Amino acid sequence: MTTPLLREFDQADVDWLVKTGTLQSLQPGDRLHTTHQSLNHLWIVVSGQLSVVLETQSANEGDKAIPKEILRLFSGELIGALPAITTCLSQSTLVALTDATVLALPLAVLTQKLADDADFAAPFYRVVALTLRQQLNQWAAQMGYSVALLGQLQLKEAATVFAELADSDLDWMMAVGQVESIKPGTPLLRCGYPVDALHLLIDGAVGLSAAEHPPNLVVAALLLDQERAETEFARLSRGDLVGETLLLDSAPAAVSAIALRESTLLSIPRWRLLAKLLYDRPFAVRLYRLLALLLASKQQLMLQKLGVLAPNTDLDGQLLQRVALAEARFEWLVQRLQA
Repeated sequence: MTTPLLREFDQADVDWLVKTGTLQSLQPGDRLHTTHQSLNHLWIVVSGQLSVVLETQSANEGDKAIPKEILRLFSGELIGALPAITTCLSQSTLVALTDATVLALPLAVLTQKLADDADFAAPFYRVVALTLRQQLNQWAAQMGYSVALLGQLQLKEAATVFAELADSDLDWMMAVGQVESIKPGTPLLRCGYPVDALHLLIDGAVGLSAAEHPPNLVVAALLLDQERAETEFARLSRGDLVGETLLLDSAPAAVSAIALRESTLLSIPRWRLLAKLLYDRPFAVRLYRLLALLLASKQQLMLQKLGVLAPNTDLDGQLLQRVALAEARFEWLVQRLQA
């Protein structure tokens, strides 16, 4: 098995996986899962290659669905049921391309382990988030980089953020964060520059922009602001996050974020956030799970843009149910900050 699984888990976590899971051997053409089966296992690819296939509807009504490979899996990669996270896998078929071995983890057992052991759950959800981001990058490469694509994948994050985080998380953010009022034109992120803080937009509007071609981040960092040829692809509003990529790695920003009008932010320095993730494991669980949820939603959007996944109205309904709770908690946070 390879990274990120072994890079994030310690030996005790790996021992639990081996003890709990069941090894399954597959021959080329064997199906590990089909669209007609319930998804009740998480699989780790130990060796070999697997293909993830979705059936796409033909443009001509009445024609048979056309199978399309959306992902190829190798040693160390995760696939299957993810507790608390909905992905496209329930609608896909998993097929062995070569002789392969997978480690099957029962969903019920994994769910209980994640609930009982924060030291296991934190790296698990981090691995899930890293895996989902890698898949998104692969699909984006298939579609071809474009500013329009970035705009289509932009989510309204507030409903997920404030429904997932605990009251204690919001209390901590208010305690260590700094409320800032910024003027129009103030940069929060610069393409090619390090991401120094996580910003929560309390009021105002922030524009996200990117170059029309994949940026050379070194060159972008050395350009003056007036020399940057970037196009706005999305606007953020109250409740949205700016700079959440720092939760996964120290890579420089791939987009720019600039205040469009007078705005108010709650800014949390990078070093404080990373320290909190290290010593407060329940907090790390919630934050990495939140990031995985946001990436899974972008995954759904990406596959819809690729034409291999129909819009899921159930997901939309779930989102609507969370909006009321999220809005109430956001207003509570704003009132606390103004007190």
